[in-house]
Amino acid sequence: MSTLPPADNAVISEVAPDTFVDSSGQQLTDRQVRGVVTPHVFAVAPELIGQPLARPARRGVAILIDGFFIAALTSGSLIFLLPMLAYLAWSRWQVGKTGQVAILACTALVLFTSNNWTASLPSDTTIKRITDSTAVSANALRLSQADCDASCAQAQLQAVIQQLQKTQLSIAEREEMLSDLLDISQLSASEKASVMTEAITSLKVGATVEQMSATVQGSTSSPEPAASITGASLWQRLQESDHSVLKWVQGILADLGIGFGWAIGYFTLFIAWNNGQTIGKKLCGIRVVQLDNKPISLWGAFGRQGGYSAGFATGLLGFLQIYWDPNRQAIQDKLADTLVLRIKS
Repeated sequence: MSTLPPADNAVISEVAPDTFVDSSGQQLTDRQVRGVVTPHVFAVAPELIGQPLARPARRGVAILIDGFFIAALTSGSLIFLLPMLAYLAWSRWQVGKTGQVAILACTALVLFTSNNWTASLPSDTTIKRITDSTAVSANALRLSQADCDASCAQAQLQAVIQQLQKTQLSIAEREEMLSDLLDISQLSASEKASVMTEAITSLKVGATVEQMSATVQGSTSSPEPAASITGASLWQRLQESDHSVLKWVQGILADLGIGFGWAIGYFTLFIAWNNGQTIGKKLCGIRVVQLDNKPISLWGAFGRQGGYSAGFATGLLGFLQIYWDPNRQAIQDKLADTLVLRIKS
């Protein structure tokens, strides 16, 4: 049997995602598909049209939460490893995937023989940064609860403002983060506007204090030559700046000392074997789905998590495109043909 379709066969169509047929209706094998140029249709399943997308703030908080769990895995302690494997096994058992349950059980058994129950402790500085980051995540999750009224929301935003004062984000970027966080809440439009007004006032007061402090400190040190900043290209300034909340998240993840290998396993297994949800995404009420609305395969999830590396390699521009992309697809979503939806409560 020929491994390639006829050379004069220009009629190859995609009848389903990654399923191609030639002019005679014969389906091309995987080997044949890899040997010729084929069309690729980025069609969205009809049942996904109109579904609410996850806002950047929710996705950012989910990444923060996932970062904590990956950091726990990096410690190598069975106290963290075994519960996560048990959770995944339970999730697979619910959908009748006994083979995958067996794989997870064998993995847990092998790890259990290592008898490593002691977690490696991070430094005091890292513990402090993790504590601060955890506080922001807790504030965001509290905002999302139905019983968090206007006074509760104001208190949560004030706590976040204190954390934002430790970052290099501009006033506009801090306002954007507060707005996105407030959008998670269940407040009415008028209540959100009132709370946001008070938060912006507090934000500007804090910024004024920061500027006064920076002026005093700057008078005792030599300023950095302006040419090193103004002479840089736009690309360099973007890479070296602290632009957007995602840059802040990147710094937090770096502080956590996250192992790349653990991140690969975490994102791949949870996205593929937990209905498109990592622990952080589940807590934030969002889910990864394919454009064709079919379950994500293990290889599909593996390819998607590889997009995170591409996002960092592009100076975070691959992540920032969720702010202007029509379907809020980040670079990892573009690579895997996925969307991140907000689950209706």
